[in-house]
Amino acid sequence: MKSETIKAGGYTLSYTYHKGKKPMTIVPIHGLGGSKDYWQPIHDYPELAAYSVLIPDLIGFGDSQPAPKGFKYTMREQAEAVKALIDAVGVKGDVLLIPHSMGGPIGIYLAELIGSRVKGIIYAEGNIDFNDCFGSNLVITKYTYDEYLKTGFQKDLDGMVKRGYTPSMMASQAKAGAITMYHSSEDLVKVSKEDKLAGELKALKVPTLIVYGEKNKGLWTSEKKMAVLFPLVYVPGAGHVMMGDNPDFFYGEVVKFIKGLK
Repeated sequence: MKSETIKAGGYTLSYTYHKGKKPMTIVPIHGLGGSKDYWQPIHDYPELAAYSVLIPDLIGFGDSQPAPKGFKYTMREQAEAVKALIDAVGVKGDVLLIPHSMGGPIGIYLAELIGSRVKGIIYAEGNIDFNDCFGSNLVITKYTYDEYLKTGFQKDLDGMVKRGYTPSMMASQAKAGAITMYHSSEDLVKVSKEDKLAGELKALKVPTLIVYGEKNKGLWTSEKKMAVLFPLVYVPGAGHVMMGDNPDFFYGEVVKFIKGLK
């Protein structure tokens, strides 16, 4: 899918936009170090082709650069930017949000901005509490800001090789850069520590499916919290990036979820 760029609400945003015939737009939201590229396999599934799909690069990530002057990389600012994109490209009607990882709180805040147009949320290992901050907390506790810019960011990229990250995932994080990664991590840890996200997600009162990679079963405290509040499924053979580890199962769950919406 060809990327496009638009100026909206003071932001420069890169995105892909497939216009389908059905009156619902799917909006996936990538996580820390991610980009819209993570979500492009959604277009490989014919059962989803009838829906519009709007996939943004968050500000500072992918090709949504540079960030506007004074941008602090907060989750709420990112939600406002995605809302500006939704308005600018003329999305009408119902919206299904699929936020992943750091995209979780952004998706919650975006849903608050959009209101009743949000008909469902598929929350894919989105941040809920402090224990979800496995990478972001390391960034801000292991390094000062200056240290991260000078050497820490490159050390983290080098470490990704040893941990088996794919070249595309490494390229995505490299493109985001040290400034984006550090400041995003700061706010992600902050909002996760507040431990309000589960309640805010529940307060939206929209159908919500929680998705975890099966390899992470029992690993996060948020998993137990979510299992009490919402339906929860595990993606077989998958880790944190479940839409890439087992796309057939993941997008199959998206199809089933949409069919179950009233």
